[in-house]
Amino acid sequence: MGCGCGTSQAGQVQNATTAKKERLPATIAAASRGRFQSALPSDHECRRDFARIFFADQRKIFLIARGMPSMRPLQPTAGPSSAHVGDLSEQVIERAGALFSEALSAALTQACGSTPDEGLVRSLRLRAMASMSVNVGIDFALHMQLMPAFLQPFFLIIVLGDLTEARTATYGFIAASPGQIQGDRPESKRSPFCVRLLSPNLLAAEAEPQNWEVQYRVKEVRCSSIVQAAKNDENELREAVARASWDCID
Repeated sequence: MGCGCGTSQAGQVQNATTAKKERLPATIAAASRGRFQSALPSDHECRRDFARIFFADQRKIFLIARGMPSMRPLQPTAGPSSAHVGDLSEQVIERAGALFSEALSAALTQACGSTPDEGLVRSLRLRAMASMSVNVGIDFALHMQLMPAFLQPFFLIIVLGDLTEARTATYGFIAASPGQIQGDRPESKRSPFCVRLLSPNLLAAEAEPQNWEVQYRVKEVRCSSIVQAAKNDENELREAVARASWDCID
């Protein structure tokens, strides 16, 4: 699958072409889709990770649900600067959770056409926050004998029906060697390879943090932004949401 970036600037395409001379290990080439077992960090570490992501300079958390023509950001346009978020005090962490809860509830109310069950929204909020950890991406990279890097992490909450099921899709660029990485700033570093990590059902009782089975898919791309890579999946994600079935997701 292309990434919808075929008409990007010649310099970007040339960089991606150069980087593609180095390939991913044969283990992924032979199995670009599959499952692997991971584990989520402790509750406190998850909350700190979430606050850091939520108040990042760039929006990294999105939602797609029934009736949404495209994925929608769940982060404020302005929040504490990175300098203030650096210490991640308990106040900052709690503020991130409160703002996320408000944004998630409002988006789901609009999508469902009515106020969703508070208990379900709370369960989704807590588990979604826990699932948004770069640790799982790093775990995947190490599991696949790649560099311990997960570049431009991006998180998309996918909700089926009236909160019948929900999963977090975590996107990131991965690389087998430093030569595959392009970009001169942390927020722009990328590679020709993108992985999508699909969490267990966040609303299922059996989704245990210490037994986190992730469904992965790796694809070769020509994008400089992970957002563009995620947007390229929107058609199949909309179909999955419309049919209330994960079978539509490649």
